Amino acid sequence: MQTEKIEIDNSGQGITRALEEAERFAASIKLDKKGSFHLRLLAEEALGMVRAVVGEFKAVFWLEWRDSIFSWSNNGTCALHIDASVDLSYPGKREFLSLSTEGRNSAPRGIMEKIRELVEAGLYGLEESLKFQTEYGAGILDYGTLGMMDGGMSQAFYSWSMQKYKESVAGTKTGDKVAAEAWDELEKSVIANIADEVRVGVRRGSVELVIVKEFER
Repeated sequence: MQTEKIEIDNSGQGITRALEEAERFAASIKLDKKGSFHLRLLAEEALGMVRAVVGEFKAVFWLEWRDSIFSWSNNGTCALHIDASVDLSYPGKREFLSLSTEGRNSAPRGIMEKIRELVEAGLYGLEESLKFQTEYGAGILDYGTLGMMDGGMSQAFYSWSMQKYKESVAGTKTGDKVAAEAWDELEKSVIANIADEVRVGVRRGSVELVIVKEFER
């Protein structure tokens, strides 16, 4: 079960409609008040990140629901998808990245800012996005998927997983100032505390963001 795909962009087009669709979807899959609130928060976080991406691009937003594989359970998993693409020539990418780098001298703060930067770099230049593999825990040629709900991610040049990032940070946070700060960001993040997984997949000229949350009904 999934919603229709809604066109959005970082000028604000489709954002309100996407949030309204998230609320309707929560009602249609019979989430309780807490579940509906959490789904709305996840949608707000994802769409807010879209608004913060530099440059002009188009994207589509939709939600998907899968029932539990256990017949006796009313639980299920919801996946929030944002597929973004940009049509820039290589010289255009280089010019954009030059301007973007000059305009952003400070390191991104917060996990959604890191995700936003991954999305930006993936949209505007694969070469630049690969530099985040070490800093943000992204793995080149990581063909991991989120199961049937995320089959398109298998076509990624690389993908970033919030859970893998958490594991990496948790393993080095003691005695490491940078890792300790990253862990503090995760503990304060709405999306890191609500979502079960967030994955960013980069393909040529496009980026797929998937946020997964298991709900009890």
